[in-house]
Amino acid sequence: MQKSHTVIFRLYFFLLLLTALSVQAAEADKTLKLVSGHWPPYVEKDAPGGGAAIDLVSHILKRAGYDTVASIDSWPRSLQGSEIGIYDVLATAWVTEDRKRELQFSDPYYENVTRFIKRKDSPVRFRSYADLKNLIVGVIAGRDYGEKFDRAKGFLRIAKSHVIQNLLLMQQGRIDLTLGDEWVIRHELTQYFPNAINEFEFLPQPVSQRGLHIAVSRTRPDHKEIIRAFNKALAAMKADGSMKKLLDNYRAELVHLGSTQHTPKQ
Repeated sequence: MQKSHTVIFRLYFFLLLLTALSVQAAEADKTLKLVSGHWPPYVEKDAPGGGAAIDLVSHILKRAGYDTVASIDSWPRSLQGSEIGIYDVLATAWVTEDRKRELQFSDPYYENVTRFIKRKDSPVRFRSYADLKNLIVGVIAGRDYGEKFDRAKGFLRIAKSHVIQNLLLMQQGRIDLTLGDEWVIRHELTQYFPNAINEFEFLPQPVSQRGLHIAVSRTRPDHKEIIRAFNKALAAMKADGSMKKLLDNYRAELVHLGSTQHTPKQ
């Protein structure tokens, strides 16, 4: 009789253990490992919420029923790590055909707008690349500005490592234009060049406009489910105004340049 009770107790304990492990596994599946490269103000280690993009994505996934743990790595390691499943979600991704093979993309949660910026006293304007003939344009080495810019000819590109270097060169009159994501340039001016804000303005014609997405590793069996939940939560947050409220909080922290600002799609 005693032996029978012992067997029953062990079986009961084993079933409890299996249940606990199943619950833990389910909870682990609901905690997603986010990753992105350092990209202020979208991704910043010491910023509240991890930066605008990490904060936005975390809020949307929370609405979708997922907890998140964010990491910041180099961009190549972030991309490759997401493709092979070391990370679950690449938080800041532009869609390419190559990436689609390894990653499942969401609807865009933000729109990155790249523009030229010039000195206010400069007569330069941009309606087509013919307007840039014989000009000197500061770029960031390795930065993707879009196919049209890459193919354009007739002007000289000078490559630097940081946006602020090009802004300084332009202030000194050594280059005619530089370009970049609106939020990135506004962040650089806010952080490092506040006394010179009124010396610059954006040119209204965008160089490129690209949706910013999350991308989930296809190595996860539930990658489509995560994307569906994200898209549904994103649509709900747009509808109830909570997405706009989050975006407005970040917009308010950045300087404005003239009257040519573009309001990103929501």
